[in-house]
Amino acid sequence: MNLSDLAATYWTLLNEYQPTVFTTRGEHNFDHTLRRFDGDWLDKMSSSFRGITAAAREVETSVFQDRVTAGMLAHEADMWATEIEDRFMVAAIDPYLGPHNRLLSDTAQNTVANADQANALLDRYLQVADHLGSALALNRGLAAGGITPAAASLDRVITQLDGYLASPMDGDPFLKLELPEGMDHTKWRDTAESLVRDVIRPGFVRYREGLIEHIRPVARPDDKAGLVWMTNGEEIYSHLLHKYTQLDVSAQEIHDIGVKWDTEILLDEWIETGQNAFGLDTKEAIFERLRTDPAMRFTSETEMLEHARATVDRAWGAVDDWFGARPDTPCNVVPVPAAIASAMPPAYYMQPPVDGSRPGTYFLNTYKPEERDRFEAESTHFHEAIPGHHFDRSLATELEGIPDFRRYAQVYAHTEGWGLYSERLADEMGLYSSDVDRLGMLAADAWRAGRLVVDTGMHALGWSRQQAIDWLRKWTPIGLLTIEQEVDRYIGMAGQAVSYKMGQAEIMRLRADSEARLGDAFDLKGFHDLCLTSGAMTLPLLGEAVEEWVTASGG
Repeated sequence: MNLSDLAATYWTLLNEYQPTVFTTRGEHNFDHTLRRFDGDWLDKMSSSFRGITAAAREVETSVFQDRVTAGMLAHEADMWATEIEDRFMVAAIDPYLGPHNRLLSDTAQNTVANADQANALLDRYLQVADHLGSALALNRGLAAGGITPAAASLDRVITQLDGYLASPMDGDPFLKLELPEGMDHTKWRDTAESLVRDVIRPGFVRYREGLIEHIRPVARPDDKAGLVWMTNGEEIYSHLLHKYTQLDVSAQEIHDIGVKWDTEILLDEWIETGQNAFGLDTKEAIFERLRTDPAMRFTSETEMLEHARATVDRAWGAVDDWFGARPDTPCNVVPVPAAIASAMPPAYYMQPPVDGSRPGTYFLNTYKPEERDRFEAESTHFHEAIPGHHFDRSLATELEGIPDFRRYAQVYAHTEGWGLYSERLADEMGLYSSDVDRLGMLAADAWRAGRLVVDTGMHALGWSRQQAIDWLRKWTPIGLLTIEQEVDRYIGMAGQAVSYKMGQAEIMRLRADSEARLGDAFDLKGFHDLCLTSGAMTLPLLGEAVEEWVTASGG
C-alpha cells in the first residue's frame, strides 16, 4: 500500500473510531454510528491501528513532507492502538472526554448539507441509550479489575448529567441542528424530539444511575486521585506521558522542570512586573492583590464576551509583521454551553470543519463571571484565538497537498505548546493592554509550569487532590474556582496538561537555536510559518523541520 492509500485508510479507520468528532469536522461517512465498546470491536480496531503503525514505519523516502506523513501515521496509529489496549480512556468517566460529553458537545456543533446527512443523525440518536449502556458495562468490567475513575471526575460527570437532564427541551443539543432546504423540517424535528424524550434522555438517566450505583462506591478518593493508585496505573500514565510529549523524559524529570520554573525562573519577572503594575515587590503581595481586588474580576457574561472579541480583533490587526501565513476563516467567540460549563475549562478552541460550514470557534467559559479573573483574560484570548490556536488549527485545516488526517492531527505538545508560546509572543508584539494584563501572562506561565508539578505529583508520586490544589494556590494567583476545576481536569485527563509547558519550551529552544545559528539571516516570520504550515507534528518531527529550514537558510 502506498503512503497516500495508507493515510486514507487511517483516516477512514479513525472516522469509524471517533464518529461524533468527525461529524463536527464535516466528514459524514459515519454520521449514522456511534463508537462501540464491546471487546471484539475494540480488539479489531486496535489490530487495524497496529497494522497502520507497522506499515508507516517501513516507509522510506527522502521527501520531507512524506517523512512527516509517515512519521505522523506511525505516531497517531500507535497512540490510538495503545489507548484501546489500555481500555482506560476508551469510555472515560470524565467531564471532558467522557462519552456523555462527546455526545452533548459534539452534537451541538453538527452541520449537515442535505437530508441524507440529517436523517443519518437520527439513526445515531436511536443508538444513544445503547451507546451509554455499553460504556457503563465496559467501565463496570474495568472497575472489577481495579481500573477505576477518580471520585472527583465522576462527581463532575454527575453534575453535567444533572445539568443536561434538567435543561429545557427547546435548548437540547440534539434538536439544535440547522436543517437544509428541500427536506421536511417538521417531520425531522418531530422524530428528533421523540427520540430525545423516549430514547436519549432516558438513556442518560440510566447511565447516571449506573455510575452512582456501580462505579461511585469503588471510585478513587481524593487522597488517592492519581493513576498510581489503580491497577496498571503506572504503565498507563507512562503511555499517556509519551502520547502528550513524544519525549523520552520520566515523570520525575517533568516534575522537577515544573518546580524550577515556579520556584526560581519566574520569580524575578513577578517582582519586576508587580512593581510596575501595583508598586508591590513580593510575590505574596502581588498574588493577594490579584486575588482580592474586585477590579480583577468580571461582572457579567456580556462583559467577558465583549472583552474577548475586542482583544481578538486587536490581535488580528497586528499579525502582519509577525506572520506570512494567516487563516482565511474568521475566529468566532462564543460562550461554553451552559449545561456543561460548570465542569469545563476556562476556554478552548474548536477548529473549523473541512467543509467550511462554520468558522474556527473560541469557546469562553462565562460560568460565574464574578469569579473569573480579568487580569489573565488577555493571555487566554491570545492562546486560544490569535495568534494561538486560531492560527495553528485553522491554518492546518486550510492546508493543501497533505493527507486529511494531518489537517486535524492532535499533537498536544505542538499545538498547546504553540498556544503557550503565543502568550509570550503577544508580549513581543506589544498586545497586552497593561502591566496588570502582563501579570496575567506570568500567571498563565506559572500555571502551566504548575501543571508539570501537580500532574506528575498526583499520577506518579501519589499526591492527593488537595496537595495539587495547595501547590497551585501557593505558586499561582489563579482563583480557587479555576484551580479546582483544573485539578479535576488533570485527574481525569492524566498527562495532557504537561504538553503545554513541555511543548512551549521546545519551540522556544528551537527558535533560540535557529537565531544563534543564522544570526542576521534569521527570519522570525519564516520560523513562525514553518511551525504552522505543515499542520501539527510530533516534537521530534518539528525539530527535523527546523533543522532542514536552518540548513537551507545557510545555518
